[in-house]
Amino acid sequence: MIDVIRVSGGYGRKDVLQDISFAVKPGEFLGILGPNGSGKTTLLKMLSGSITPRSGEVLLECRSVGSYQTKELARKVAALPQKTEQAFSFTVEETVQFGRYAYQSGLFRQLTGEDHDIVKRVMKQTDILRFAKKSIHELSGGEQQRVYVAQALAQEPRYLLLDEPTSFLDLSFQKSLLDLMKQETVASKLAVIGVFHDVNIASLYCDRLLLLKDGKAEVLDRPEAALSADRIKRVYHTDITALDHPQRANPQFTIKAKTIPEKAEPLFLKERIEQYLPRGITFSADRPLRVLSSEEGFAWRRKLVFDSGNNSGWPQDMSTVEQETLFIQHDCKLADCHIVSESNDLCIIGMKDAKGRFIIWVVVGGCLHDGQFVKVISATAKAAAQHRVFCSDVLIASTHSGRLPDQSILLTQIQDQTAACVKALKN
Repeated sequence: MIDVIRVSGGYGRKDVLQDISFAVKPGEFLGILGPNGSGKTTLLKMLSGSITPRSGEVLLECRSVGSYQTKELARKVAALPQKTEQAFSFTVEETVQFGRYAYQSGLFRQLTGEDHDIVKRVMKQTDILRFAKKSIHELSGGEQQRVYVAQALAQEPRYLLLDEPTSFLDLSFQKSLLDLMKQETVASKLAVIGVFHDVNIASLYCDRLLLLKDGKAEVLDRPEAALSADRIKRVYHTDITALDHPQRANPQFTIKAKTIPEKAEPLFLKERIEQYLPRGITFSADRPLRVLSSEEGFAWRRKLVFDSGNNSGWPQDMSTVEQETLFIQHDCKLADCHIVSESNDLCIIGMKDAKGRFIIWVVVGGCLHDGQFVKVISATAKAAAQHRVFCSDVLIASTHSGRLPDQSILLTQIQDQTAACVKALKN
């Protein structure tokens, strides 16, 4: 176990870190987050023993990290820095073999058969075996990063310290590397402590997160408890939006890009709606709409197509349009369609099929958060129910830009216009 006990210190007389305490057990993946200058790399250097705290103590298996001899420490702790420079042009295989230095003895320090097996295994794990005889200088930055990860794993450490481990790596290897780290924490009880800039990746892979702000611990907890939109905004001083991951409880975030005002035509011009009864109806927008539908859940689309035919009118090559168009197929022809649009902020499109089932589309010009989408569906269904009509399908679309509409006013407008639409379709 690594125990960090009330550690303070940094470089010279300046304390970069102040009163930091935590413990990391075997088999745990701890992520360290924080803005630039918050002390993340300094803390990692204290854990590796390269910086001595001014006060407090770092214990490695009940001994001070500073009390270990170099080779003795290397058998327990491996560190992967942000950037590794290699002056000599060793091959990839030779570079990975340096990870076995702590296990070699004697004047000539020959590699054993076991050493060769371990080197080959970690090179396979990190997908660099094909580069074995190449010079390290012939590789790209991302490929070199893989080599140094393999070198660290070749030490067979109990504790692995990673400083921005996914730097220079493409998306595929970011995932494969972190999958490997996570797998090793389970299979080999390896304790991994990693510094991350990417909050989303840290949230997905780490068991706990230590969030630093101005050299102090802001929070230390599980990702779902440690990360919130308000906390991220406060620590990083930037506007973000919290997102729900589709498969995990781990929180995710996206930055809010500055919106540059553009001149745009009103969203709900008549020519944007095309009826071709009894087949269907289309709605086209000059900007992406965030859509919630029973067909795809949440998605971004510029065009909505409702078709009750046999797809004969749809494009032959769907791949050219499917990313911008939501196609909804129905098993019955449309008997009628009615549109209510009293302003440029709201449009209700009501459809009734030959079996008497109602389909309602609600298109809002404005920004809706996820909870409001659900409330809009409820308001729409409620308005239809007041006229004893059951909606077989409700679709909500929003420009997701501009102002956030007043919720009570919006829901009242939706109920009133939906009611008017349903009443017209019933008559």
